[in-house]
Amino acid sequence: MALLPYTATTLRNFINRAEALWFIVFDSSLSGRLITIGGNEYRQLPTRFNTRAKIFAFFRRYFGPSLSRILLCNLRTLRYRGALYVPVGDPGPVPDRVVSLAVIRRTSSRIAVRAVLSGDPSGNVTILYTFAVIRGRLAIINRTRRQVDYRYQPCR
Repeated sequence: MALLPYTATTLRNFINRAEALWFIVFDSSLSGRLITIGGNEYRQLPTRFNTRAKIFAFFRRYFGPSLSRILLCNLRTLRYRGALYVPVGDPGPVPDRVVSLAVIRRTSSRIAVRAVLSGDPSGNVTILYTFAVIRGRLAIINRTRRQVDYRYQPCR
């Protein structure tokens, strides 16, 4: 089989867009209705993201099913009177922009990439990504340093 044909520039742009997805969903609530439950404030998500299935499908554009579930879980959504809400607050900075990228390994089914991302308060962070083609589309199926990034932490 032939190697996957994606260039370093394509992968860099893909990672930049993928790292922004969680914030696209979270920040879409900024103009939404505000509610307070148990002393915690929540903002309503717009119609575009008014179900967990829609958000999951949005994440699946760039991530495999496992990482998509983790990203969705870490939004901490709340269903209230038929509407979907997310907690109010500044989630804090995380590494999200590719500064440099190197393809480590390329096979007919996977691509392993080492990327240095900026945006973390402690400086640039090196992250290893594994890509695969799922249902005819490129997707991130693994990412290192998940424990220190609140978007990728294991859910309970």
